[in-house]
Amino acid sequence: MFFVFGVSETLVKKAADKKCSKFTGAYPNRRELTLDEYQQKLAKTRDELFAKMKAQKLSHGLSTPSLAKQYAELTKAQEQCRDIEIRYRKPTGVINPKTKKEVLEWTTYIS
Repeated sequence: MFFVFGVSETLVKKAADKKCSKFTGAYPNRRELTLDEYQQKLAKTRDELFAKMKAQKLSHGLSTPSLAKQYAELTKAQEQCRDIEIRYRKPTGVINPKTKKEVLEWTTYIS
């Protein structure tokens, strides 16, 4: 199974909406931000997150690298993205003593 990893504008928007508060200040001096102030704060948070966010899984499991490549190209065409790459799970040869299963690691696919 191949997966497309990266940072997309949609992921950043969701994270910024969770992180950004509509209020400012501590309890006695707490106040609600105006719509313009909130939009500015939200835009600033989005820019910061887009610059420093780690790559996350953008796609579901795709059976071939060519499908993953098409998905990556489609994602780039639809929205602003960064660090787009195709990854797959590769066996390390180490067995987990607790579960008795082989340990897997994410590896970047190089075409």
